[in-house]
Amino acid sequence: MDLKTTDIVEAGGKVILTSGIEALSLNNLAKELKIDYDLPFNFLRKDDDILKLLLESLGIEIKQLIIDARVSGKSPENELQLLFERIYKLFNEKPYYLTIIYSTELEERDAWSQVILSGIKADIKAYLLEIIKKGKRETLFKNNLESRSLTKRILGSFRSFMNEQRLITKMVKDIENLKVIID
Repeated sequence: MDLKTTDIVEAGGKVILTSGIEALSLNNLAKELKIDYDLPFNFLRKDDDILKLLLESLGIEIKQLIIDARVSGKSPENELQLLFERIYKLFNEKPYYLTIIYSTELEERDAWSQVILSGIKADIKAYLLEIIKKGKRETLFKNNLESRSLTKRILGSFRSFMNEQRLITKMVKDIENLKVIID
């Protein structure tokens, strides 16, 4: 069986969504993919390699969103809207990324994961700052706040919004599970 990276990422994401990050293992990944655990995963040698692959995949997707928004040729205002629409769509389609981003156990467990996440956040922050500065130069954005402060506020608000979305989705799933148990 020829496994694609996208298949592994999606299967790892399903494990995270159904059982949590702590359940992300080569064994559970093999079960999710419905393959024999003894088959080699090529570049996956230990359980943490799956998480690294997921984080690297998120980084690649975010960089591609930034590239697409940057070359869209839109005004800074529309570029800003396009960026956040696409990030929102990404997290809706792949909610396991949000679980990883908001994982407190991951923060405590793995320093390398924080390095990768910090790089992803830095990419978004730098691009957002670029858009804001461009919008201010073109007098499309008329805010007295310093561009870096505005960038922090926008990202903080978006982060809070996405966390609320994640919690609502989890709550709905928990209610559905309770309904199944009760019925």
